Amino acid sequence: MNTQSHQTDFNDLFNKFPGVMVGTEAAPIYHFFHAPNSICSQKVRAVLAFHQIPHSSHLLDIFTGETYDPDYVRMRMVGCASLGGPMADQHLGTTSVQSGGCDGCVVPTLVEASTGAVTVDSLRICLALDGGVAGDKLIPAALKNAILGELAVVDDLPNYQNLAVRVVPKTAQDNAFAASKVARCDALLATHGNDPVLRAAYAAKRAKEQYAAEKLFDQPALKQARQAVIDALNGLESRLAAGTGPWLFGACVTMADLFWGAELIRTEDVGQGHLWQENHLPNVAAYYARLCEIPALQSAILNFPSARLAPQKPAGV
Repeated sequence: MNTQSHQTDFNDLFNKFPGVMVGTEAAPIYHFFHAPNSICSQKVRAVLAFHQIPHSSHLLDIFTGETYDPDYVRMRMVGCASLGGPMADQHLGTTSVQSGGCDGCVVPTLVEASTGAVTVDSLRICLALDGGVAGDKLIPAALKNAILGELAVVDDLPNYQNLAVRVVPKTAQDNAFAASKVARCDALLATHGNDPVLRAAYAAKRAKEQYAAEKLFDQPALKQARQAVIDALNGLESRLAAGTGPWLFGACVTMADLFWGAELIRTEDVGQGHLWQENHLPNVAAYYARLCEIPALQSAILNFPSARLAPQKPAGV
């Protein structure tokens, strides 16, 4: 797990966003900060559920801005600092921290209960959780490179544009979600601009969302985002057709299946399930049906309160 701090530093935060114990143990191994409908949170929840790792679940509301809370941001910036890379000040539309840098105002964040060590980035969190359990792994050593390749494909998909267009009113501009985040950062900078840690987080976030508002929501950019999803699904169809199934790497569920499960559920929720339905991609369709039967995905997304957006019909249907 990443970096230094100490659990007692975050007691105010734990009290502000009280946790609910998940698991049968009396004390959690981790404090997990997440949001129901965050796809990155969903991936981590699936890994936690698959391995039945006891943790304290601290829910944040994305739409009311709880991920911008100063105490939460200070804690998250500890994890960002440990990565050693840049803060994200341009929005690529993906969830990949490796490609875009660290964002101080998002979920998920994992805090080790015994040490207070903070880990950010859903991919790193999932890898650390899987590496820390005894017994069967979601990333068996013999398949590590192939599975990491699948995780990178999912992590690099432009989920932001598809989600942001979905959650704004039909009368609003497509970039309204990003523009609202810019305005939120302006207000927070006016209040907390003298705090160097918060200023760094909010200034980078403002630049990132301003970039998104200006670059990601014109029609060519939205078309490119949709095409990226289509291309990824076509690639998945080919790999499934060539495999021995029922999962991407044979008989056992791997982390690749959990990540693709989260991605396909989100794709359906934003009105793009038609891309594999009606026999367009029969192997993806059958795979999706199997994924929805995995208990970890049911717990993390399908049956998790407020995790799903109401599925929409595609335009023109």
